[in-house]
Amino acid sequence: MAIPAAEIAASSASGRLLAMTAWFEAMAAVQRGRPRRRGRVGLDSAAVSVLAGLVPVFLMVAVGAIAHRLRVLDDATANGLNRLVTNLALPALFISTVGTAPLESAFSPRLIAATAATTVVITAIALALSSMWRLPPSHRGVLAQGAQRGNIVYFTFPIILAIYGRPGLQLAAVTSTLLIPVMNLLAVGALEHYRSERKGNVRFLLRVLANPLVSSALLGLLLAALHWQPWAWLDNLLKTLAAMAFPGALLALGAQLGVGQLRALRRTLAAVSVLKLVAMPALAWWLLHLLHAPQQVTAIGVLLMASPTAVASHSVAADLGGDPELASACVLVTTLASVVTYAAWSFLVAG
Repeated sequence: MAIPAAEIAASSASGRLLAMTAWFEAMAAVQRGRPRRRGRVGLDSAAVSVLAGLVPVFLMVAVGAIAHRLRVLDDATANGLNRLVTNLALPALFISTVGTAPLESAFSPRLIAATAATTVVITAIALALSSMWRLPPSHRGVLAQGAQRGNIVYFTFPIILAIYGRPGLQLAAVTSTLLIPVMNLLAVGALEHYRSERKGNVRFLLRVLANPLVSSALLGLLLAALHWQPWAWLDNLLKTLAAMAFPGALLALGAQLGVGQLRALRRTLAAVSVLKLVAMPALAWWLLHLLHAPQQVTAIGVLLMASPTAVASHSVAADLGGDPELASACVLVTTLASVVTYAAWSFLVAG
């Protein structure tokens, strides 16, 4: 079994990526019911990975909704949980994963340029739509965030591993090390821009840069460039804090989900779904073809861009004055729709 070896390797910077890879490989082997193998595997494994990524999401949201109904998780507690995830768990996750990634192991300038440019363009389109439709300020930043910020680590990585093996996952992980700060900066910038208490461009810029999500992602990128290797106690602390991010965000999302409001938000949700699940991967595909990227690089770029809205988007929006019901609806609707769209993109880019 590869998991013990991965845990030993995790003590070094490059070992973190190897540990993540080994864990995903072991899980894929269990799901397929046959021994792990190297290289590319069939798309049936990708389909299993999609379902394996979706089921825990919806179950955790259901647990949060049930806990709220039973008054185990009230509104005040859910708001506190959002603040905990946004200001502590997610920054620890970004420092731990981004800061220890070996940038030189699988670096593709064309992939990084295309995915970053796609993220910027989709954010601009989302903001233009929100202005044209005269959406409330609390909806505009949420629309921009939901349209570009993807659930890359928890959803996309296992699927890329299932299709393209260890080399594909390494390329995706290193690209995400540079892409995550871009997504965070744009998402937090959009949300901060539409906060009612925003005053002045200088203060706005300082608030964006001081936001824990942006500062931790930028710090992680700097540490990765310096080949940072954390002390064992610090590494364990960061991993423990980071482990709260995914379940905490989903529990709060379920507790604050207003299902009755989905109908009133249908136009905005349709825009987020089309931009995130269709336009974003299509634009990345076009840009990578223009840059003459290899087929596998193009496929990985498309799959990175096709992921549903990040689970943590709800916690971030709630903490920065965005509409929490719209944010939670973006996560749920795009995650559900991705069952179809992600399978379609996987087949289209398979080559």
